[in-house]
Amino acid sequence: MHTLSLLAALVAAQGAVAQMTGKLGDAMAVMNNPPGASYVAMFTEGSGNPVRGKVSAMSSPGGKSVTFNLMLMGLPMGGGPYSYHLHDQPVPVDGNCAATLAHLDPYQRGQAVPCDMSMPETCEVGDLSGKHGKIEGPEVSKSFMDMYVALVPGIGAFFGNRSIVIHYANSTRLACANFTMEKMPGSGCGMGGPW
Repeated sequence: MHTLSLLAALVAAQGAVAQMTGKLGDAMAVMNNPPGASYVAMFTEGSGNPVRGKVSAMSSPGGKSVTFNLMLMGLPMGGGPYSYHLHDQPVPVDGNCAATLAHLDPYQRGQAVPCDMSMPETCEVGDLSGKHGKIEGPEVSKSFMDMYVALVPGIGAFFGNRSIVIHYANSTRLACANFTMEKMPGSGCGMGGPW
């Protein structure tokens, strides 16, 4: 009888691991991000959106990860902790954050099981707050490196033509912004001005 209970627990544990991995497997580390590539998403206050600031993303030296810098302010008091995700589609001209669709998830993991920070390869590619921590207060200035997103156009983990969405603690969408190229790979000239 004890062996049967142990076997049932083992099968349940294997099922839990399988749920954390996407239908197409774990996310692959992106090792060939273009040196010097830089993108930025600008949040501007207006139309009921109090959030302002930017999220910048730059290819890390050697192209083996992307370094994100979040500098945001104006998040409502009492609405957090705030999650933030790369989303599948860009924000349309009308600014409708719902039109950005779901999180960037090229490995088809889904959100049923929360992301485990200790195993970022098993998380949705776009679940930045799941992998790197939520925003706790009305403003944030933080940096982190992510190995599973891409600045390489043409692959599923590429987010340079997509959006980032900030969510209230209850998952309602608070604010969204599109990424645009700030600096071309290999050029010394930035395309965006200072913030």
